[in-house]
Amino acid sequence: MAKSLSVQAAEVPLHLIPKVIAKLIQLKGEAVYRISVVRTHWHHYNVSVRTKFISGPAEEPAVKRAGKTVRRCGT
Repeated sequence: MAKSLSVQAAEVPLHLIPKVIAKLIQLKGEAVYRISVVRTHWHHYNVSVRTKFISGPAEEPAVKRAGKTVRRCGT
């Protein structure tokens, strides 16, 4: 079975939104793609944290200059 891309919390009071977002991010442990907060009623909100899997640092293609292969430094 495939992993879900998002985790959700329903009916979160306004003052707890930052704490819930931090908890959902720690729960997934991947790169955050999108955070969605939607008001339901009064001062309650539905919070959704969507993540995406990152396999590793993306490599830039090598550039040839005067017969030498040059790679960019990651700084």
